[in-house]
Amino acid sequence: MKMEPMEEDAVVSELKRQLEDEELNLEQRVSLLNNGLNKALNMTAVQTDGRVVARVKSQLYLSGVLSHCILVLSLDPRKLRGIWSAAATLAQLTSSCCVGVEPGKHSEAFHRLFLPSVMDGLLSLAGQLMRRTESLSLFRKVMDSVGWLLRAHAQLTAQVLSSVHYEQIQMCDAVTVSLLCVQLWIQTCTSSRDFLSGLSDDSVLLLLNEAVGHLAVSSDSAVGGASVRLILLMASQQELRVHPLLLHFRGLDSLLDKDWRGRGFDQEVNQLIALIRSDKGTGKQSEGPEEAAAAAEGGTAMGRGAEVSGVCEASTGEEGIPPETKTTAAATSSRPGAVVPAGV
Repeated sequence: MKMEPMEEDAVVSELKRQLEDEELNLEQRVSLLNNGLNKALNMTAVQTDGRVVARVKSQLYLSGVLSHCILVLSLDPRKLRGIWSAAATLAQLTSSCCVGVEPGKHSEAFHRLFLPSVMDGLLSLAGQLMRRTESLSLFRKVMDSVGWLLRAHAQLTAQVLSSVHYEQIQMCDAVTVSLLCVQLWIQTCTSSRDFLSGLSDDSVLLLLNEAVGHLAVSSDSAVGGASVRLILLMASQQELRVHPLLLHFRGLDSLLDKDWRGRGFDQEVNQLIALIRSDKGTGKQSEGPEEAAAAAEGGTAMGRGAEVSGVCEASTGEEGIPPETKTTAAATSSRPGAVVPAGV
């Protein structure tokens, strides 16, 4: 089945026209966006020509339709009450529409302003859903959208790892939330062996910092096992970079030996301990697990901000200008990670 260019243009143009109706309330606007984006994506799903898919997604961006999505996702959380499910669906559709866009002469604005604003909106919504125990499936849906966008645009990794919203997600005490975060990075690293190679040393260190932090402050076997596997996966892909960076976490081998044996993944624990100790030709001595845990707790306490009974909060960002419609650009901030690496 071949879709004529005029047909696809008509779909996007009609959606844009409908969105210009100032009498639409928020619920109607979100419903219109979800239905319109879903229709556009379904039209492209039957196409065998990838150029058609790229053309439709590009039109959604260049027409300003996707900017309407960001404006919704960046709203004050109080305005989204009652439409959490629709907002999560919008996040998923927006993320999908951002993969495969060919922005042409707007490439710089797309990559430097628009994509960060999309990611900030996703993380902001995820942070709000995390606080609602009845919305765990929606939280998972939005975090899957974060992963989808990351796998297509690895340059957004530094933003995620330094995001205020992601910090709040990390600091949440819920085991399920912690596990989803670690699994996000495992899936992202697994999807492409080139993912880590495109990151700066600072970003790789922040990612290690998250995994080591979970090992230091969590007692859950699933979280611990996933964290160990993430570190091993990173080392298997970027051995020469990851090994030296692991030495920043003094006492990690002792922590693993004392707290994580006999938890169902001894083979991985032994492998990680051997990996760490194989690089100890620098004269650095291993500190005990108490020192590693204390450093981790110190970093966690610095990063917690506001937390009540294990419930975490989130915040918002700055302004960017994609084609035709202004949207909210990503707010990122330097923050202490879950572990304070020694000597950094």
